[in-house]
Amino acid sequence: MSRDNWDIPEVFRRAMEEAGWESNKGEGDQGGEGGGPRPPFPSRPQGPRRNNRNLWILAILFLLFISINWIVGIYTDWLWFNELNYQNVWLTGYGYQFFSFVAFFVVAFLILWGNWALARRRAIKDTPPYNPRFLQIGAVKWILLVGALFLSFGFASSIAVRWDEFLLFLNRVPFGTSDPIFNRDVSFYLFELPVYEALQQWLVSLLMLTMLGTLAIYAVNNAIEIQKGKWRPWESAVLRQHVALLAGVILLLWASGNVFEVFGLNYSGRGVVFGASYTDINASLYALYGQIAFMVLAALVMFVNIFRLSLRPLLVAGGLWLLTTVLVGGVYPALLQRYEVEPNELVRETPYIQYNIDFTRLGFNLDKIETREFEQVDPLNQADIAANSDVLNNIRLWDYRPLQLTYTQLQALRPYYVFGEIDIDRYNIDGEITQVMLATRELDKTRLPSLSWVNEKLEFTHGYGIVMNPVDRFTADGQPEFFIKNLPPESNIPLQVTRPEIYYGEYSNDEVFVGSDRDEFSYPSGNENVYSSYEGTGGVPLDTFLKRLAFAIKLGDTNVLLSDEINTQTRIQIHRQIQDRVRMITPFLELDSDPYIVLTEEGNLMWIQDAFTYSRLFPYATPDATTGINYIRNAVKITIDAYNGTVNYYIVDEADPIIQSYSNAFPGLFKPFSEMPENLQSHLRYPEDLFNIQTQQYLRYHMTDVRVFFNQEDVWQIPQEVFEGAQQPMEAYYVIMPLPGETKSEYLLIQPFNPTGKDNMIAWMAVRNDPENYGELVVYELPKQELVFGPLQVESRIDQEPDISQQFSLWDQGGSNVIRGNLLVIPLNNSFLYVEPIYLRADTSALPELKRVIVATDTRIAMGTSLNGALSALLLETPGDIVVEEVEGGETAVSPSTTPIDTAPLDANVEELIAAANAHFEAAQTAQQNGDWATYGAELAALEETLNRLVELTGTTP
Repeated sequence: MSRDNWDIPEVFRRAMEEAGWESNKGEGDQGGEGGGPRPPFPSRPQGPRRNNRNLWILAILFLLFISINWIVGIYTDWLWFNELNYQNVWLTGYGYQFFSFVAFFVVAFLILWGNWALARRRAIKDTPPYNPRFLQIGAVKWILLVGALFLSFGFASSIAVRWDEFLLFLNRVPFGTSDPIFNRDVSFYLFELPVYEALQQWLVSLLMLTMLGTLAIYAVNNAIEIQKGKWRPWESAVLRQHVALLAGVILLLWASGNVFEVFGLNYSGRGVVFGASYTDINASLYALYGQIAFMVLAALVMFVNIFRLSLRPLLVAGGLWLLTTVLVGGVYPALLQRYEVEPNELVRETPYIQYNIDFTRLGFNLDKIETREFEQVDPLNQADIAANSDVLNNIRLWDYRPLQLTYTQLQALRPYYVFGEIDIDRYNIDGEITQVMLATRELDKTRLPSLSWVNEKLEFTHGYGIVMNPVDRFTADGQPEFFIKNLPPESNIPLQVTRPEIYYGEYSNDEVFVGSDRDEFSYPSGNENVYSSYEGTGGVPLDTFLKRLAFAIKLGDTNVLLSDEINTQTRIQIHRQIQDRVRMITPFLELDSDPYIVLTEEGNLMWIQDAFTYSRLFPYATPDATTGINYIRNAVKITIDAYNGTVNYYIVDEADPIIQSYSNAFPGLFKPFSEMPENLQSHLRYPEDLFNIQTQQYLRYHMTDVRVFFNQEDVWQIPQEVFEGAQQPMEAYYVIMPLPGETKSEYLLIQPFNPTGKDNMIAWMAVRNDPENYGELVVYELPKQELVFGPLQVESRIDQEPDISQQFSLWDQGGSNVIRGNLLVIPLNNSFLYVEPIYLRADTSALPELKRVIVATDTRIAMGTSLNGALSALLLETPGDIVVEEVEGGETAVSPSTTPIDTAPLDANVEELIAAANAHFEAAQTAQQNGDWATYGAELAALEETLNRLVELTGTTP
């Protein structure tokens, strides 16, 4: 054959010439000693070899340029963690991220480049004699190398973000509880299975891409045959061997995915409950076993194809796999569900429903709830009121929503001050536990009169002070009676705010420079401002030029370098928003949405942030409808100093295996609860986010009997209440009261329950907040044969009360809006007191005023200008033992009677008892006229006792 007849497409010839290869075309181009034509193999480029040193230097400089932000980020993060003394936490977390990336990058590169380089070499050797060897072009090798590096980077990045899963896997601890189907410890599902699934999916994706690239390499080498439609890839031994090996490994990995799907049946949603059902265990499980078997068989057949072409067994194995998937995995489960399970659903599903009940209760800690019977509901009387004075003195009349507007109107004092969410807590004031509401006064820099760099970064650096008021007191104008107010903070209680500056808070979203040559604004005082200079330890010292340069690059702010007011004593405070600060240190913890401020005995301000460990992989546990989690624990309490930014972690649930695993991974990060200062322990609150999740799950999972659960006979719901004229789910609320049957008052978080579709109250849940009983959940179930009014029923009764309804209408017509606050249901002994505050807000004002208090029992409703007045009206005609004392400022307090009352002697006759009864009655009337409610209640109680003795003595009703 003559060289002129070789059919080399012009496009390939041109590409070869541009790449510097000889075209092998032209006269006088002879090859070999025999003068025969030279084969169309490209020769090496002509000309001297160039020196690539400059190119390498440019490449290195380019890499440094594009990496500068990454390098600066690493350096500044290290400085920040070092400032908090959490260097080991940073090293551990970053170490897991870095080594995960490096390890997976190396694996990905070895697989990609190893296979592609091997395919290139084998393809070159297997090139047909009449084909140009395009793969020998030097640029091809570099293209493959760069492509492998780029893809390896992407693959490594995609899985390195799951470093926390690898961390838990390597530091895992057992749960001590096994799933009921496969008898695996729960830790397998939470710590191991996610890692195995991630690796399987990652490897399948990587090998699929590797195989596609390999096929492309062999295809390029056979471009002529492809162009002519004559390429038969299965006839190429080198191609078949390589692809068969990769495909066999992919099929084995696919089979391993089916193995993981077997364990995934614990998350099935097929049955009446979450988790593996009768059909899953008796049909779907066998389908998965069949898929695994035939997929492994297909992989073995594929490996056989490495040595000889054998497609028929592969088609048979694939057909069996498909048949198993369709018939055993699809048709048979549907038939079994329809004709075996549905007619006998309770019988077939009973064990699986029980598994779901048990594991859901375990996942949400509902199995620890203590259930008590609220055996009898009695009418509320004066004796109940008198016996619960500390409860009544701490009933929350201030709703946090109107109160926030009130704080803003009365205590913001300047446009640039804002109050965050109102917090509720309790303090020991003059020996009495008093429930209070409080909020921090923080800066909103968007409202500054001048938004210059100096103002934002150097001068206006912090908020200032707190506002605090008792929950039950208000002035005649309907405003809070403040315990702490104004600037600087003024306190009329023993607690004093000695360090009012707030550098770290809920609204501190920017970075500031403290300790500079410019004084910092603290608070306004008349027509002048008061300034100060930061004296704390918070922030990274900018004591070297390198640090200033690094933070200037990080922030993209040249003023950090140019400002003459930043000196070597200046500190930069970043990540000042408290939740952002915590997430920087422990991104693996879920945070409660409401951190709250605490005024310590020393006068410092300290934030307390609740943190949760959680999972969505707890076997058989029904997920929360909102978050999707099915395991959660309030494992950690975190404190953040509002002045210095110091962050401390305390473990409050040492039994939680997840926090144990994190503690193993980060030694020294988590401290035992016993190391938390006692003055902070006394302010611990059970987080409302967790309590809300638990109460939602408990609506169904208080039913532990399978038959009752299956029939949904006793499902509960969260009651409705009225706020601003619209119904909404009732929010849980904090109270200070003793649990029924106990004598000591404690801080509780309470949530009532209704039966589904009804408005009467059927139970209520309380969680204990005081340190000695922290986190204990108690549910009181009310007698089902008695009607106990629920919140919405009381709201309806309020609407139907003529005097109250008329008053509301008058207010609405007078240009005011009536705001009905939280309706509180307060258990008192064996009775219930319902309390609802009423606010007025003028159409022309944003200042709500607390004007009335409505109280109700199961039989009566009353409204007064104070809680005391409303209670007096409510119980005026009911005998009992009550004393209502007027205190300074027109406020009221309720306490048991201590007035000594003379009673008839034990041996008194009928005449003496009648005289004593008349005397008690007249004394009660006199006391009522004088407003002496203590004597009034005591005399009524004595009258009742005397009349009872008279009945016993005479045998008749007087």
